[in-house]
Amino acid sequence: MGGRTVTRRPCRPRFFEAFSVALSTYFEQPFSVAELGSGPGHLAKAVLAQCNVAAYAAVDFSNAMHTIAREHLGQAASAIRFVLADFRESNCAGPIASVDAVITMQAAHEVRHKSRLPALFRQIRDVVRPGGLFLFCDHYAETGSTKNSELFLSSDEQPTLLAEAGFSEVVRLLDEGDMAYTPHSDVD
Repeated sequence: MGGRTVTRRPCRPRFFEAFSVALSTYFEQPFSVAELGSGPGHLAKAVLAQCNVAAYAAVDFSNAMHTIAREHLGQAASAIRFVLADFRESNCAGPIASVDAVITMQAAHEVRHKSRLPALFRQIRDVVRPGGLFLFCDHYAETGSTKNSELFLSSDEQPTLLAEAGFSEVVRLLDEGDMAYTPHSDVD
């Protein structure tokens, strides 16, 4: 399953690398991270291999995805706490507790309407410790795009909504394959 996604979106490994570099550069000490929409474990595998992670929570609404991730990660899965939570619920960030970083890649649109994203971003802001980091990547829709503009934010809406949710230093680091990756430092 995950292999087909990488085949359809060959830029994904560059996003995994960018996330890992951002995390390892930002944090000098071991850090805790929660991945929202962790799926088959591709991002977790890259982050665990390249970063000094003290605790990793993989959050997904599918037990089947957690099973696939455990198989994909092999021994590395023992370092992960797998959390079952649904982005479509109003308190999906509730089971996470306070962490140094929250990361999400190609999952935020699972809330099924972009009008629900501000609430999700505020929940994430509440679990990221002061001085922590939120790394966000998702598809975007532009005028004339085949992507549903009710489901996906435009590339300009992404940083605007993140700033409105209270994140500072909203900077786009990677924009490729109709996906944008933007790191956000939490407001102190």
